Amino acid sequence: MPVPPEEGDRLPAGSLAAGWTELETLAGFMAAGRNRDAGLLLWRAGTTLSATEVLEVVHSCRTAGFHEAAESVLTSVGERADKQAVLNIAAAFQQAGQSGEVGLLLSAATP
Repeated sequence: MPVPPEEGDRLPAGSLAAGWTELETLAGFMAAGRNRDAGLLLWRAGTTLSATEVLEVVHSCRTAGFHEAAESVLTSVGERADKQAVLNIAAAFQQAGQSGEVGLLLSAATP
C-alpha cells in the first residue's frame, strides 16, 4: 500500500541529527522533488569540501540510505581540476578502510 508523501518520504529525525550538516536540506530537496537543487548541493560538496568533510558527507548519505547521493558526491570529487586534491581524498577513504569508495572516486576521475 502506498504511503502518503507527508509520512513516507521523511527520515526519522534522529537519523539526520549527526553527520553532514546539509543532510536535512538534501532530504528536504529530495522529498519535495527538487532534484536539481539536490544535485547542485551534492556537486558543491564534492567539488569544494576537504577530504575529511567529503568522508563525512559520503558516510552521512550512506547512513541515511541516500546511496546515489553518496556516489554523486564521489563523481563530483573526480571532476576537480586539482588532481592532487582528488588523490588526497582517495587516500583519506583508503586510510578509513573504505576501498569501495576509492574505486568509485578514481573511476569518476579517469577520463
